[in-house]
Amino acid sequence: MTEKELMLTAILECDRSNLYAQPTPLSAQQTEKLQDMEERRRRNEPLQYILRTTDFFGLKFKVDPRVLIPRPETELLVEKIIEFSSRQHGAQLRILDVGTGSGNIAIALAKSFIQARIVAMDISSDALNVARENARINCVNHQVDFVHCDFMEFAENYREAEKRFDIIVSNPPYIATPLLATLPLDVKEEPNLALDGGEDGLDFYRVLIGHAKYFLNDGGFLACEIADGQKKSLTQLLADNHFTNFTFYNDFRETPRFFLAQAI
Repeated sequence: MTEKELMLTAILECDRSNLYAQPTPLSAQQTEKLQDMEERRRRNEPLQYILRTTDFFGLKFKVDPRVLIPRPETELLVEKIIEFSSRQHGAQLRILDVGTGSGNIAIALAKSFIQARIVAMDISSDALNVARENARINCVNHQVDFVHCDFMEFAENYREAEKRFDIIVSNPPYIATPLLATLPLDVKEEPNLALDGGEDGLDFYRVLIGHAKYFLNDGGFLACEIADGQKKSLTQLLADNHFTNFTFYNDFRETPRFFLAQAI
């Protein structure tokens, strides 16, 4: 659908076919709402924030400026995790989602593995509030525990407790700081905390890859989304941290976009 069609279906609470099969004139109030939406879009506010909702993996998610907007590419990561986990572990999984944001990855996996238990972590309490609401909307709040901390804090608190997972997944901040200024204007409206990956974009990966192996069960794996051009650096980083079995996968543009890795 076009952006205007998305706005109209949201205002009229109908699907696209009804816009044309049963056209309904907008009321004065609805016209004002449409004009407000269009003006906000002209100011580069992301359409998903204007609509306050987006689709991910066939599910509805609430989104607003507290969280990164889920992207279609991340659905490929979820698909690969489901494919690999079904072969290796079955349905009774323990999953850690680091930097859960809107909760889209954790919730999609919870819907796919109804017996799984998931810990969804984020440093942003605002993001966790959105994620909790999305878990309720999608009826998986009984499967997901939300934790307010960063991964270093988690690593320090839980390593001695031998808290183990079959899957650790993350769509981390991976944009190199110097490149933030070059992002599209609407992307700049999203939380900087969820975008800025440090000078080379790898700050988060250094911490996560350096500690993840201590929290993985035998046969467990780490799965992460990555930025363009990071494959070579991450290959070395994974090898340096004893991940010997790892594969990079491409996105819709045939660009390396995520990896799955197992440690010794």
